[in-house]
Amino acid sequence: MMTTRIPILHAILSHLQHSPTAFHVPGHKMGRGLPSDLGAWLGAAGRLDLTEIPGLDDLHAPEGAIREAQELAAAAFGAEETFFLINGSTAGNLAMVMTVCQPDDTILVPRNLHKSVIHGLVLAQARPVFYSPDVHAEFGIAGRVTPEEIERAVREHPQAKAVLITSPTYHGITSDLQAIADIAHRAGMLLLVDEAHGAHFAFHEELPRTAMAAGADMAVQSTHKLLGALTQASMLHVQGPRVDRVRLRKRLQLVQSTSPSYLLMASLDAARWQMETEGQALLEKAIRAVSDGAERLKQTAGLHLLPADDPLKWTIGVTELGLTGTDAYRILQEEHKMTLELSDPYNVLAVLTYADGPRQVDRLVTALSKLAPQGERLTVPPYTAPPVGRAVIPLHAAFDLPSVTVPLREAAGKVAAEMVIPYPPGIPLVLPGEELTADMIEYIEQLRRSGVRFSGAEDAAINTLQVIRQHAVT
Repeated sequence: MMTTRIPILHAILSHLQHSPTAFHVPGHKMGRGLPSDLGAWLGAAGRLDLTEIPGLDDLHAPEGAIREAQELAAAAFGAEETFFLINGSTAGNLAMVMTVCQPDDTILVPRNLHKSVIHGLVLAQARPVFYSPDVHAEFGIAGRVTPEEIERAVREHPQAKAVLITSPTYHGITSDLQAIADIAHRAGMLLLVDEAHGAHFAFHEELPRTAMAAGADMAVQSTHKLLGALTQASMLHVQGPRVDRVRLRKRLQLVQSTSPSYLLMASLDAARWQMETEGQALLEKAIRAVSDGAERLKQTAGLHLLPADDPLKWTIGVTELGLTGTDAYRILQEEHKMTLELSDPYNVLAVLTYADGPRQVDRLVTALSKLAPQGERLTVPPYTAPPVGRAVIPLHAAFDLPSVTVPLREAAGKVAAEMVIPYPPGIPLVLPGEELTADMIEYIEQLRRSGVRFSGAEDAAINTLQVIRQHAVT
């Protein structure tokens, strides 16, 4: 049942109506002491940055406004229980893995997982077994995971505690979660979904089915990515009898701040309210505009649009123009004053949301249609699947072993002590404990030549790598 209440925001405003004098944290004292330049931009929002005081509830033991807001969110997003995350979807992924896995437990995960899942595996001291998504070779990206691939992984590793899947992917591709949930549950496993890019799915019938509707046990959504919450504000949705809720709450306390931001929590509450009251109309406007724009884009020579399940994600292949995605991204930013979500050697990715309409879509399509080769035409190598390293040391153990720095070219034959992550989208290419081969080094150098940025490694330029000291691969 739809409600007009925004409990956390209303609780904050009720507190402010009494014009209290603050002798509590935060130090800026309800905006009064904010640095002038920042205060000028934040304005009245500075007064909303409060802490756990009477009437405002406590995220880690909610009984009032926060509890009500989470219950309203659960109803809106189709969950039995919802937890607000103020440390981003990272906190949700950490908590999911740590709830399900004890040390040395096995969990089935995709190779195109986010680095936060890797961190969860390290903290839980769990053993990942990787399965493989399909590949869109033309665009050089991971696609959906088939039920057959999950069936194979479950059959070969019946001891696994859970299947974790990324759906939708960064590029808006979803998997058949209902079929995968059935496979996992028949095997006595939980289904955990990194649904970071699917927070909007529940609010329009033309969008893919949500993980909760498909039968997942837990799903994490980045409410800030596709809805109206502030950056870093996310939700964890839970349902069914398979999740140990007490253990989950304890894990959430381990990975969430004891000083949660009321601005972030209020934004989660308000984002839910906005979608409940006008989400259908806002998404309808965006979907219609995006549909019209996509038809125009498909008629533009040299550009290819990935047929994604989420119509609001545009992955545009530009290689026929003789451009890399990195080139196209730079041109759009420098010449057309627009910043897209990401680029890779083959594509640029534009994220459209309920906040976009015909004007924004027209501007994007017009700019894309003006892309042309700059100077000498470039030859982009055809896509090849990235080489996958052989794990020779357990992931969690490799994180703590002594390491040394070696030049990239000298890393072949050694064992990685750090992650190498082309970013975005944040999918690890190399994991600690994996053997570094000559093919992997060549692949990294190819990405570097294409202008790809990296994270996870000590040397962001990847001129050097950290490897395990005194460990030779045999």
